Amino acid sequence: MVVTGNGRQTAKEAIFQVLSSHFKVGQEVLILETDLQDVEEIKFYLKNSSLPVLVVSHLGDIPPDKIFFAGEKNEKIRKLAKTMPSQGFLVLNFDDETVREIKDVTNLNELTFGFQERTDFKASDIKLNGGTNFKINYKGYVVPVWLDKLFGKEQIYSALAAASCGSIFGLNLVEVSQALKNYQSLPGKMRLIEGIKQSKILDDSQSATVFSMIEAIETLGVIPNFKRKIAVLGDIIGIGRYTVEAHEAVGERVAKKADLLFTFGSRARFIAQGAQIKGMPLEKIFQFATIKEGVLKLKEEIKEGDLILVDGSREMKMEKIVEEIL
Repeated sequence: MVVTGNGRQTAKEAIFQVLSSHFKVGQEVLILETDLQDVEEIKFYLKNSSLPVLVVSHLGDIPPDKIFFAGEKNEKIRKLAKTMPSQGFLVLNFDDETVREIKDVTNLNELTFGFQERTDFKASDIKLNGGTNFKINYKGYVVPVWLDKLFGKEQIYSALAAASCGSIFGLNLVEVSQALKNYQSLPGKMRLIEGIKQSKILDDSQSATVFSMIEAIETLGVIPNFKRKIAVLGDIIGIGRYTVEAHEAVGERVAKKADLLFTFGSRARFIAQGAQIKGMPLEKIFQFATIKEGVLKLKEEIKEGDLILVDGSREMKMEKIVEEIL
């Protein structure tokens, strides 16, 4: 089995969790996660497998307010799919139009997952509390799934991909749901962890795009049972000419969803600017150039019952903040 796409790391973790509960992963089932730098090696594994499976998570940035989107076409994936033997399976994110179209270039068996009606494995009835509760719908069967201390569309997509793969290997939805109860995902991927002073940290520190940060902020705002919400945000790298506008748009969301805002980095100051424009009081906003400068102030401000979102591009090393307030 080969897992690729922008969400491949979390998808692989969820698939591993489901399949390892019934099979010897590494012996009976081999799961490879790849960015397709070495296509020939991947072709070798797929061509020589008795049950080859190609999982494509998503190629575009997941929008926070839509259930369909289009990523950038990846010709390597399309060519790889064309070379797979006829008994192979494609497991595709139906919501990403670019991924969905991969099926059009092959005659392989296909399973899709997503939030839309026409997908095979569909997520519905999403509720957030100390984690994410939702239902998987497949061929008239509906089973609840609980992702403990995990949040975000990428985690739901990963669980759906795991359910799709489980079905290929003969597992039913109940078995998949049971296995996912122990799914912990990866550090820095929308995980809820214990913080200092009896606070909680929503750790999304490993990477950020504009869309993923907005979704994280929206999630911060709707998780119940916390006294205050604190957004701790770093620069979003790689936006280009729209850097100022994008960071300001993030700040506008923060003003509606958080009680305090801490920003780190030269670009993130525009997050603070956007929040202030939308009415967030200046005394609720703290701006710092570096983590070292601001982490002590953050520690001072944290109180019992706070929920703290930590988010930013990987280059900002926001995980250092998480380490300081664990």
